[in-house]
Amino acid sequence: MSQSIIAGQRAAFEQAYGLLVQFIEVCPEDIWAKKFGGWPVWQHLYHALNSCQFWGLQDGETPEQGLYPHEVGRLQTTPDAAPSKKAVLEYAARMKAKADAYLDGLQDTDLPDINQGLTARMKALGIAREFSHSQTLVMLSGHILYHLGSCDAALREHGLKGVF
Repeated sequence: MSQSIIAGQRAAFEQAYGLLVQFIEVCPEDIWAKKFGGWPVWQHLYHALNSCQFWGLQDGETPEQGLYPHEVGRLQTTPDAAPSKKAVLEYAARMKAKADAYLDGLQDTDLPDINQGLTARMKALGIAREFSHSQTLVMLSGHILYHLGSCDAALREHGLKGVF
């Protein structure tokens, strides 16, 4: 079995994840809890990390309860208090492990197949379409980069250097 295509997508995920961690480490506390692009900066990152688990869990696997109820990870509500950067970094490591487990379980031949777990969770949310493993791999890195772009803009708007 081959994982050559998956290895390429894993490299993209590793880069996106690395930039997210780097952002957490350099983000000043006064920007961390500030709203930017509709949500607090920290919540963009938390949401992107929460999605790593949401997309990769397969049938029968139970999602880990994060730092907040799932509605926070889905951007449906924002809590009054921001988590510490340390807590989000610890959560990031756990979500990366979830994404790594998903990637480890795939072969290149699985890519056109339907990601049954994700498809079922999306249907439960009212999104009635199927998602392949190939689409899931693209979303793993792309979604992190999308939210990281909003966060990076917050740094730049405050006269600081962004992470990319």
